Amino acid sequence: MTTLKASKQGLARIKQAREKKGWPVADRNWLEAASVFLGVNWEKTGYLAEGISEGTWSRFLAGKRPINAAAFQAYCTILGLNWEEVVNRTQRLDWDSAPDLPSFYGRAKELATLKQWIVKDRCRLVTILGMEGIGKTALAVRTAEEIQDEFEYVIWRSLRYTPSIQTILADLLKFLFQHKTDIPDNIDSQISKLISYLHKHRCLVILDDFETALKSGELAGRYCEGYEAFAEIIKRVGQERHQSCLVLASGEKPREIAFLEGETLPVRSLSLTGLQETEALEIFREKGLYDQEKWRKLVEIYPTNPLVLKIIAAVIKDSFNGKVGEFLKHNTIYLGYISDILDKQFERLSSLEKEIMHQMAINGQLMSLSQLREHIPSQVSTSEIIYVLESLLTRSLIEKIPSDSELIFTLQPIVIKYVRSRFNR
Repeated sequence: MTTLKASKQGLARIKQAREKKGWPVADRNWLEAASVFLGVNWEKTGYLAEGISEGTWSRFLAGKRPINAAAFQAYCTILGLNWEEVVNRTQRLDWDSAPDLPSFYGRAKELATLKQWIVKDRCRLVTILGMEGIGKTALAVRTAEEIQDEFEYVIWRSLRYTPSIQTILADLLKFLFQHKTDIPDNIDSQISKLISYLHKHRCLVILDDFETALKSGELAGRYCEGYEAFAEIIKRVGQERHQSCLVLASGEKPREIAFLEGETLPVRSLSLTGLQETEALEIFREKGLYDQEKWRKLVEIYPTNPLVLKIIAAVIKDSFNGKVGEFLKHNTIYLGYISDILDKQFERLSSLEKEIMHQMAINGQLMSLSQLREHIPSQVSTSEIIYVLESLLTRSLIEKIPSDSELIFTLQPIVIKYVRSRFNR
């Protein structure tokens, strides 16, 4: 589907024309008039033309994301503008399945860091890491929206439904070359062609849900069969000089990145932790919960993972009429739908990772390597335990706390309850 967005000058003309028209931004006349232009009369049909909606109208006015070309042209027409004089012709964007963000909580520091790395430091490869629901996708979307004008091409693709690597590469090349060149069948040739384009043009390529290309049941970062060529892509993108940036949003870190990254190198990783308390409380406010003085207690019990907090808020809203105090009276840690999030994480673990989490859950929330060593069978070497702990850290399932003597590893209370219930099934 062809999509268009306005240039900076075009946005100024759109604003001027809209204000001259005199209708409020939220007036439905905009949608109905645009729909009539595309041949669908709302009053007669009861529905709007394809591509005409509050969402596309908002994106058209904001200019951060492209919209359906027909809708773009319709909106320009009802404003009395020539769409060809408004459109951004110097940039091509394909957001594919990237989600709209109805709300975005905090992350100002992380957003600033990513913008610094990608725009100022010209990083070639950036990985955004974190567990399910922590906000990797949302942060990637917001970052891309704010820096997109720095690039000729912005391309978003999700690996959630595990398209083959050949399909992904062919899709990227078709977009970049706009069918002006033959796409090679050989995967090595496809990679070389992609890299050559990253050299010649300033491209921002975001691959979301990258962990789906990585194996379950083994330590973090190993590729599923058929996806091994991603290792070559990562090495070449990270090592070769070019003017583009590849961003991976992933639940775990591909192994090659550990050898390429560094604080002053063009390959870097950002691990997302929970929201700040004030940001977490904003979710409760948005959900309309009562007993504000008790909200901090929820934050103490539950990880400040945005998805987890939204689930808890929904449970309190639906089952306790939004009264946090009533919920807390039961003195329990709710798992419910949160188990679905942790199930996805837990199923990806190796058997030794599961065993170490089990030992931490039953023997103490805080454990050092020496203490863990006492509870793991002697045939498992200390080196293997360290390797497993590193894997669990990169999956964001355990946390580490520096101490004066020995590094301490810990689980959050909700993870402890989940692991205990898991092993008692």
